[in-house]
Amino acid sequence: MYEAFIDLDELIARCRDKQARQFIKEAVACYKAGAYRSCIVATWNAVVFDFLHKLRELKLLEDKEASHLLEQFEKLSLEKKVKELWQFESDIPKKSLKPFELISIVEMSDIERLFEDRSRCAHPSMTSLEEPFEATAELARYHLRSAVTHLLERPPVQGRAARDRIFQDIKSEYFPTDSELAIKYFQKSPLARARLSLIKDVIIGLTISLLTDNLPEDERARQFSAIQAISNIYPEKTREILNEKLSDIILSKVVDENWNKVIIYLGKIKTWDSLTEPCQIKGIAFIDKLKIFEKTWYSAVSNDALDLLLMANRIGFLRESVKSKLQLPLEQLISIKKSCQDKSQYNLINETIEPLLENAIPEATFDELISMRSENSDSLNTKIEPYLVEKIKEVSLESILDGFWQIRQEEKLLHNALEERLKFVLDNSSLEELIEVRQNYTRLLSRKKMIKITSLLDEYVVQLFEKETFDNLIYIKYKYNNDELFNTLLKPLLKDNISKIINLFKLSSSFANAASNANLLHETVDFITSTQWKEILDAFLQNSQISDSHSCVRTFETLFKKSINIDISVKTYWLSFREKLNHWGISDRYINSLKKLIDSTFPDE
Repeated sequence: MYEAFIDLDELIARCRDKQARQFIKEAVACYKAGAYRSCIVATWNAVVFDFLHKLRELKLLEDKEASHLLEQFEKLSLEKKVKELWQFESDIPKKSLKPFELISIVEMSDIERLFEDRSRCAHPSMTSLEEPFEATAELARYHLRSAVTHLLERPPVQGRAARDRIFQDIKSEYFPTDSELAIKYFQKSPLARARLSLIKDVIIGLTISLLTDNLPEDERARQFSAIQAISNIYPEKTREILNEKLSDIILSKVVDENWNKVIIYLGKIKTWDSLTEPCQIKGIAFIDKLKIFEKTWYSAVSNDALDLLLMANRIGFLRESVKSKLQLPLEQLISIKKSCQDKSQYNLINETIEPLLENAIPEATFDELISMRSENSDSLNTKIEPYLVEKIKEVSLESILDGFWQIRQEEKLLHNALEERLKFVLDNSSLEELIEVRQNYTRLLSRKKMIKITSLLDEYVVQLFEKETFDNLIYIKYKYNNDELFNTLLKPLLKDNISKIINLFKLSSSFANAASNANLLHETVDFITSTQWKEILDAFLQNSQISDSHSCVRTFETLFKKSINIDISVKTYWLSFREKLNHWGISDRYINSLKKLIDSTFPDE
């Protein structure tokens, strides 16, 4: 627990108060000159001035006891009451302990001994004249060190007050969550040159809270930042504290429901060397029972469980349990790989996952082989490649395009195999199959700038389009109405097949079919003749699948407006149609809306 030999000049640099530092500098000079009595006297003077300086700092913090004691000293000093001032000095060790808790009981004994030896050195009459007090180099150096390490290097707040202030600081939402910033923060706090008891109180307090309290994540982040900062400032002391207390805290205070907190703590706080065997047994049992996959879906990874598994993989005695936990079917291994490859600890757990994936390569499907590949592992990709080349020879069009999306263009062997298979599959595909695939993949391929592949798909769509009948083209349009290339190719054909389109409309067999056929009329409205409008409106009145289709009726409002603008001669048919709607006696808000539109357009008819 104790520091190694401290250089005298370093003791000077450690002093916080300017006046106290000057006296210590004088004491060191006396020591080096062999004037050990003078060294001890100057050291005590430094203690007095440091104590007064600390009282002033505490007064600024509105400490009433410090204010009272400082006023008492100033009054005694002003009135030159030597006896009372002597008593004031002699009480400094006790006052430092209580009420201010600046030192511990053991440290108080050292400071009291310094005061006694200072009196022997400064007042010969207090010792035997026959045997004068001999101040040795060892004694002088001991007092120098005790004065600096017990008092002069420390801030005025220690003990309970310091502990309360530190926890209050950590609770503040402005306390840094970055441990490097937390170190800088603590270097200007009571934790700078703190006593072991204060370090211990804070470390244990944070540990208990992190293991047992259900706090918001931002507050837990501040606590972890604080304890990591302290372990960086005092690594050996933190290690000794945790090795002594951590196992007892876990076993006595952590309930089963909070064992996830234990795994997170052990994974993040590295300043501990070992846990007792009972703790390790419970940790292993926790990992063994950890449910990695959500119950609702076989391959859905629980992110919380995965984070715990990644954290456990950083803990020495749990690594074998993690390996055992990962003996899973390939589908689940791939799910874990996908879920954790962007997490910071992935490289650690990948050492366990990768060999398991390698063993599964020979029996894996094309999609599984694609999913097993990793940007971070050229070795694994190289082992997968020959199996992937063979699988490519049998895969579907969708799988080929998946491959283009996921395999880098620089991987020439795989790209050449995919292109060869793509041409074969395209030669044996139907137009409907191509349109369906285009809708799912063209955007993805475009984002990856796979211009050659998208152009080839377009080329085959054009070729197959020219071989299809109009009826089949209309059927494909019903299913895949959003394909831009297909609609561009179809548009000229619609103009030449108005009669067929009207006939399809008349034969509408469902509400959805009627709506789709009405949309075809909308696309060809510029080419419909006035007599053909009569056919269309009669069909509306005669086919309930049309008139009862709300989407179809809404489209007819647009058709009405456009038809009137194109050819006013259709007005007669629309007015007749409007008159017949009156005889229906049906109150339907969509039909009523269409009637109002016609009435507002021809108000005088």
